[in-house]
Amino acid sequence: MESLTRRFSSELSRRELIERSAFLAGLGVIAGSSGLGVTAAFAQTPTAGIPGGKLVWGLNSDPINLIPYLSPASSQVEGKELIYDSLLAWDRDLNVIPALAESYDTPDELTYIFHLRQGVKFHNGKEMDANDVKYSIDLFMTPPDPNPVNTAVLISGTEVIDQYTVKVTTSSPDPRIPGYLAWSRQTGIVPIHANEEMDLTTQAIGTGPYKLVEFVPGDSVVLTRNADFWRPGLPYFDDVTYKVIADDQLRIAALRSGDIDGCTLPRDLAVSLADDDSLNVLSGLVSAPDVLQISIKGTSQGWHDVRVRQAINAVLDRQEIIDKVYGGDAVLTGPIPPGYGDVAFTPEELSPYYKTDVEAAKQLMADAGVSGFKVELQSISDPREYTQIAEIIKEQVKQIGIDATVQPLEIGTFAANVGSGQFEWASTARGMRADPSGYFFDFRPQTPDGYDPNSMFDMEGWYNAELADLYDKALQITDQAERTPIYRRIQEIMLTELPNIYTVQPKKFQVVRKRLKNMYVSFTDFNPGLREAWIEE
Repeated sequence: MESLTRRFSSELSRRELIERSAFLAGLGVIAGSSGLGVTAAFAQTPTAGIPGGKLVWGLNSDPINLIPYLSPASSQVEGKELIYDSLLAWDRDLNVIPALAESYDTPDELTYIFHLRQGVKFHNGKEMDANDVKYSIDLFMTPPDPNPVNTAVLISGTEVIDQYTVKVTTSSPDPRIPGYLAWSRQTGIVPIHANEEMDLTTQAIGTGPYKLVEFVPGDSVVLTRNADFWRPGLPYFDDVTYKVIADDQLRIAALRSGDIDGCTLPRDLAVSLADDDSLNVLSGLVSAPDVLQISIKGTSQGWHDVRVRQAINAVLDRQEIIDKVYGGDAVLTGPIPPGYGDVAFTPEELSPYYKTDVEAAKQLMADAGVSGFKVELQSISDPREYTQIAEIIKEQVKQIGIDATVQPLEIGTFAANVGSGQFEWASTARGMRADPSGYFFDFRPQTPDGYDPNSMFDMEGWYNAELADLYDKALQITDQAERTPIYRRIQEIMLTELPNIYTVQPKKFQVVRKRLKNMYVSFTDFNPGLREAWIEE
């Protein structure tokens, strides 16, 4: 294969991306590159902002730890995302752009050669080099016990070529690597031996725009400006404090009093603040598609028959969910949410699959010979929208004789049940994925010894050979454009056979004080916008 030097571009506004489901030009994660080199367009000088000032951001929950090499919940990522950088990054339009790596080559389908940015300093003053990068990659691929070996990508080895060049090899072609590095959820670069020399749960040394001053679990993360940050002109704030405020009303009170400069809020509370002259309400689609998750195991239930699942899908009125739960601030979604590029179905493309037709649903039930059944529908109790959706689904499926009992559960119990397959139906949502394949992992549940017994699916219950073959095929193709029709075909299969039933993707709402400029709601569901935001009094 000809050696290709990847460079980067940013072509579309986020509004264009969402409204037109535009083709993303970023390499790696989104189906937006043919694999040809494109001109570097990473802004070395950011949009002019005002330096100085102190920012306080309200967190909904405790970050718990600052470990750079694990993949924890969103609040944990928020607590560390300004401290660490990865080799690559996403811009606000989900284009893959250079970060600590200025470029990379792929001389063959099993090799990535990363050319590192020179002169980058860690927060302790050490210059970053290839030894640090090799150490960090090895760390997040094989984290210390009791953490499991990383299976998110197929990195099989790392090699230092010279002071600023690192070679990464894979055990088989793996097109997920650029997106995985750009997501940076567990790929922060640390100094060599950092994990042996310090407690990375509460201490941190990265290359990011802000340095850790203090982390108090359950209370706050305090950061200060990194004067040696490798992007000229950034960051703007002198100090950043993340303050844990779990109660919605307390966060609102802190906003109004000026104790915090911004936070995430439920939609209804956010829009109630729209008339406050001191606040701005921000919103945007994020990768959080709501889904009726269905367990299809070997023991037959009524919904094991595809016609029953099609009946459930046909009786659902998703517009009722959009209107009653989200006040109109949501759109139809498939397995890959709109806004993820051409690989995702637009709401318009999804409409034919989601036509509400109660009479057709009743006929499908009759054809399947199923007159009805009882089912437990588990939901997450907080955030409350998952239970609200479950209650709407409960009423809608009554029309075809299905008696659903909604069981709200706290998120820890709910996650344990779903993770172990101990559920029948579940009202939940899927999160952001570094690569399109991540949205389908559960539908190709395989271990080296066979199919995962804890999966919601198995070969006796639901298994689609075409989907499995397509999933495996797409992971052998490094040209992102060639992968797009494969993932669209996988979605056609899922929207027809409905192993899970997707409903809507809501917007996320954040409220900020008007003095905070250049902030945006990130599709990734984290807060990278704080890297380039500033305060204007």
